[in-house]
Amino acid sequence: MLEKLNQLFLGTLRRQLFFGMTLTVALTMALFIWNVTARQQAVAMEQHKGQTIALADSLATSSAIWVASRDFSGLQEIVDSISRYPNLNHAIVLGSHGQVLAHTDKSKVGLYITEPPNESSGETVQATKSSIDITKSIVLADRTIGWVRISLDRKPYLDEITKIQINGLLYALAAILFVTLITSLASRYLTKRLYVIQQVADEVQAGTDLRVVMSGNDEASQLAKQFNKMLDSLVQREAQLTSFYKSDLVGLTISSPEKGWLRINSHLCKMLEYSEQELRSMTWPQLTHPDDLASDTEQFTLLLANDIQHYSIEKRFISRTGKIIPTIASVQCIRQPNGQVDYVTSMIQDITERKQAEDALRIAAIAFESQEGMVVTDANNVILRVNKAFTTITGYDAEEVIGHNPRILSSGRYDAAFYKAMWKAINTSDYWEGELWNKRKNDAVYPEKLTITAVKDSAGSITNYVATITDITLSKQAEQEIEELAYYDPLTHLPNRRLMLDRIQHAMAVSARSGKEGAIFFLDLDHFKTINDTLGHDIGDLLLQQVAERLTSCIREGDTVSRFGGDEFVVLLEGVSAQSIEAASQAEDIANKILSSINTPYQLASYNYTSSTSIGITLFDDHQSKMEELLKQADIALYQAKDNGRNTFCFFDPQMQSAITARAQLEKELNQAIEQQQFQLYYQIQMDDSLSPLGAEALIRWLHPERGLISPFEFIPLAEQNGTILAIGQWVLDNACRQLKVWQQDVLTRELTLSVNVSPKQFHQPNFVTQVMMMIQQYAINPTCLKLELTESLLLEDIEDTIAKMTTLAEIGIQFSLDDFGTGYSSLQYLKKLPLYQLKIDKSFVDTLVTDSNDQAIVRTIIVMAHSLGLSVIAEGVETKEQQQRLLKEGCTHYQGYLYSKPMPIDEFEALLRKG
Repeated sequence: MLEKLNQLFLGTLRRQLFFGMTLTVALTMALFIWNVTARQQAVAMEQHKGQTIALADSLATSSAIWVASRDFSGLQEIVDSISRYPNLNHAIVLGSHGQVLAHTDKSKVGLYITEPPNESSGETVQATKSSIDITKSIVLADRTIGWVRISLDRKPYLDEITKIQINGLLYALAAILFVTLITSLASRYLTKRLYVIQQVADEVQAGTDLRVVMSGNDEASQLAKQFNKMLDSLVQREAQLTSFYKSDLVGLTISSPEKGWLRINSHLCKMLEYSEQELRSMTWPQLTHPDDLASDTEQFTLLLANDIQHYSIEKRFISRTGKIIPTIASVQCIRQPNGQVDYVTSMIQDITERKQAEDALRIAAIAFESQEGMVVTDANNVILRVNKAFTTITGYDAEEVIGHNPRILSSGRYDAAFYKAMWKAINTSDYWEGELWNKRKNDAVYPEKLTITAVKDSAGSITNYVATITDITLSKQAEQEIEELAYYDPLTHLPNRRLMLDRIQHAMAVSARSGKEGAIFFLDLDHFKTINDTLGHDIGDLLLQQVAERLTSCIREGDTVSRFGGDEFVVLLEGVSAQSIEAASQAEDIANKILSSINTPYQLASYNYTSSTSIGITLFDDHQSKMEELLKQADIALYQAKDNGRNTFCFFDPQMQSAITARAQLEKELNQAIEQQQFQLYYQIQMDDSLSPLGAEALIRWLHPERGLISPFEFIPLAEQNGTILAIGQWVLDNACRQLKVWQQDVLTRELTLSVNVSPKQFHQPNFVTQVMMMIQQYAINPTCLKLELTESLLLEDIEDTIAKMTTLAEIGIQFSLDDFGTGYSSLQYLKKLPLYQLKIDKSFVDTLVTDSNDQAIVRTIIVMAHSLGLSVIAEGVETKEQQQRLLKEGCTHYQGYLYSKPMPIDEFEALLRKG
């Protein structure tokens, strides 16, 4: 068409000055179009080739693990995920022997290609007029395990080049028409017919769809006909462009630096969720994700500066609703002959699905490289792949195990039957899970949790096994520590109460079946509190640990020693004997062995220490008895052993149970007696050798509402044990002070002293001295009339504190009498330090004083020692005149006993005094 137009212009305007200019413009435009078209065609070809290679690389990389693991279903999903790629003819994944493993046409899966790729060829590219074909090898561990083939249709790209050529031609025609119009202005006076064409061209440019109406065969008519054809071609091109921009595959835009958006297709509007009108009022930076704006701006700047002809970039857009859309944006400038940008075209391709597929592949790769060891084998159990966690757990690198059987990890702890059962489960249910011990590279054996899953192909045949390994060394250690805490004593590492009760229950059941008796020992260290109070709890703990070792060495294998708490230990003997007498004899032998072992001196840090224990024993021969009853019986026998003097053992006797029951009842009634004030003071007179009353000893009596008068010998020991002696002692002291207050108002009694027994527990109270002083102040009595009787046992604990308290009270006039003197073994060394007033000779020496020379010698010694220390002496339990005379002969002038009066209530006592 350009050639005919030039001929018309040459024939019509041959004599015009514009001939040279018209020809020059035409040739320049033709050459420019030729160069631009050739360059764009080459760029498009390289771009097409690059996209095809990139797609092939992606498919080869993502297919490797699935080909290796023979997971064809997963492989087919990958091929399906790229089947929607624009212009894709087909995508194929081939096995090492040319078998089609996955195909965009699923009907071809399983077939073999006639000419499989050469293994030595890593990548081949073949381009034809209609397509570009890429063959890419799949490599795993430096070994080719298959190939992928990608074929893309070139027709859309060739069509695009054709369109570019047509656009160039249209631009050339437009330029020629522009020159023609200029020349027509100059030559309008030469031809009116050419001016008609000019007018129609002006109308067309203004948007009117007109055609030149001109008849004839002259040059002007020919020009008009060609002009009409050109207009028809432009209309057709416009229709084609409009159709192209309505494409629903990619977003397309045309923009101009001066005019902004010229065209926006509907696909882009739909993608970004904006209307076309809204987009025309916006700019690319407003739509671009902030993190991608810098790189996009940099590329666009280079494009406008003509440093690059076009660019493609991955960038994210933000839709109206805030959705982030990953895309590939391809941008190109169309320039004028002088290089100035005419307009910019952009093609926006949504790659969300591709990104999702890539993310899925990345997640799969990350999952494989998890903290759990992973092993993939083939159907013959040959290792194909392992992850880094496997290396960390086992110590084996990948190259050391790939190609080997997993049995290299075997610890040797399991026989063939175990593995046979395991593989039977795998081949039956495709899965096995369990805990077992395997061996690391350094031969260290460790516990692991192992799961094995069978992978099958579409035909149901096993192609691979995938094993997951978790090192559970730490969890096993934690379980052991938890078991230690739950069932073992942390100090001695012996079974604790919970575990011992479970073993006793089991032993009772075994005894019922076997007919053999068992035995339970309940042990308590004698005076253990003393070592804690004097040497400290650390030394006490050392003693408990050594006692635990000795007890363990004294029993038989299969028997159990446990620590119930504090200094209490329980020993369980199982299967002793079917004969009760023999069982008791065997238990007695072990008890004697324990006593002997415990009595051996201990080295506790820098201290030498000797200890003893008391043991209560009970036998059992069936499971009819309750475990709680057996423990209670052993505990009762233990207390009986303590009552028998400690450092001994005692078998449980039913009579003990009766005594314990009676004791429990008495303890209950004693608490009620304290609450209801069921006590009364009795008074026993104290006399001198001239039969003048010196005072009295206040003795407590319990007036039980049902049982009558209860002797203090029955309830005072119980009160000492359960601690109620404190309340009782305070009651006695309070009532004694009240009675002294009454006596001080009477001439007959104001000089009398009143003796009150004070228990060691009461005396060792921190506030005992304060209590006594407050009572003296409360009743305003003469403290010299109050005498406190202490026993020698009080001197066994904290002698310095005892001396300090006695000294404080003695300074205000209170007298102290040492009761039961001579029956102890540790008080003589402290006599000179104690602020004593009097020694009381015990009744046990007085009873046989007349006939027993030994008692006579002891009494004589006590009296001489007391006089030498400046102390008064009084004898208790004087019942006969002979006893009184013997005491007087030895130098004792103060007496108390039935010879003068038995203990009696206050009314009777005062009547006795008045009677004289």
